Amino acid sequence: MRLTGFPGAPGAPGQMGPVGPPGRRGPTGIVGPIGLVGEHGAVGEAGSDGKCSCPLPDMYVQRVPIPGPPVIKIEEKIVPVPVVVVKEVEVTKLVPFEPTPPGFGPPPGWAPGMPNPGRTRKLPRYSTVRPPPTPRKKATQPPIHILPTEKNATMDEWALSMNISTPEPYTGPPTLGYNRKECVLAAVGIPVLHAESQYGRVGSWMRDALPSTTKTAKRRWVTDGFASPVLYEYEDERQLLDKVQKIKYYVDYLASGTGNVVYNGSYYYHKHGTTQLVRYELESGVQIETQLDPTMSFVDCGRLPDHTFEECNSTDRHVWLYDRPHNYVDFAVDENGLWVIYSSGDAETIRIAKIEPDLFIVSQWDVEVNTTDVSDSFIMCGVWYGLKSSRELQTQITHAFDLYRNDTIPGQVEWYNPYQGLTMLHYNPLDARLYFFDNSSLLSVNVRIEEDLPEYTDD
Repeated sequence: MRLTGFPGAPGAPGQMGPVGPPGRRGPTGIVGPIGLVGEHGAVGEAGSDGKCSCPLPDMYVQRVPIPGPPVIKIEEKIVPVPVVVVKEVEVTKLVPFEPTPPGFGPPPGWAPGMPNPGRTRKLPRYSTVRPPPTPRKKATQPPIHILPTEKNATMDEWALSMNISTPEPYTGPPTLGYNRKECVLAAVGIPVLHAESQYGRVGSWMRDALPSTTKTAKRRWVTDGFASPVLYEYEDERQLLDKVQKIKYYVDYLASGTGNVVYNGSYYYHKHGTTQLVRYELESGVQIETQLDPTMSFVDCGRLPDHTFEECNSTDRHVWLYDRPHNYVDFAVDENGLWVIYSSGDAETIRIAKIEPDLFIVSQWDVEVNTTDVSDSFIMCGVWYGLKSSRELQTQITHAFDLYRNDTIPGQVEWYNPYQGLTMLHYNPLDARLYFFDNSSLLSVNVRIEEDLPEYTDD
């Protein structure tokens, strides 16, 4: 089979084209935010002294400060002039009356015994009638899309006169493109238990990696066993925790393995016993299928009437994808879209394919890692990661291969299997978490990444 080669080096930049005509004037921008408060101005000249024409000056309540050391007990003393002493010393002498300073007198009509005057002001009522708008004069300039030339030529005529040609849009098959997010896995956090599966110890659970609505983003899906034609849908994680199902989807074929995913409202799975991939649209039930690789591994042990697999030797089946049984295809999703991880039947090594949502195969890689050297894997930021063991409590992510640089990344990341029975491991770019199914427990863990990629050097 002829495989697609790697993209070649970028070509040299072409010559700069002629300067285009002036573009259209853009719309007026929005009003900016209010600026900061300016500095205080200079102090003005002192005003003239006021004149007091108070009829009853001896009835005002005066706040009279009396110098002296403070005391804890505060008392009021009766003096000829009513005085309110606040946190002052004991009054032992008569206080003469002094006129109230300008600006501190009581409002008109206030007398002792009345409530203290408030600070509410009554604003004057303004008219809401606006003056009629001023009529604007019509612009006499030519339209913007017409160049102000001598012949008043249009844009198309101007482009023809300048011999400018627009390149045709690319209509060929999809290409790999560039890595939309470059990062390297540095560490994983503490596993979080979301719920317990109401079925067996083997299965998978997932959320849509590219939901179309907020309601779809809350839904969760669960599969049971190594091969099942049923997909269980839950409205949200609360319903998943309470084991309240919303919908049971019965797909037309037997979904093989525990590496299936939900992406953009469709269920992607491997058709059991074949080399076919299937996309099943959850809303409409429409499905499409295509062949992945005629040389891939896909022949499994026979199935018993109770829908379990019978025991068989390695010579009676093809090599499994991982060091655990009945898996041949593992879908993956990252910031760049859909991927497929599978086993090559001839070399018994891991092979990876980048696919489009319509199952079109964009490119393929041969990773020089034996299928039985890892127990599960996932793809994040265009990098493939392989987990060493699914049964050991303490293990490591020991393999990493950059699919865009075609280079191995050295190093290991510690991993923890709480229930020592992992059967599914997927990365979801929607919330940047790793979802895994561990011995009927539905868990997830956050990741810590490094976006400054070093130069990879193997010691």
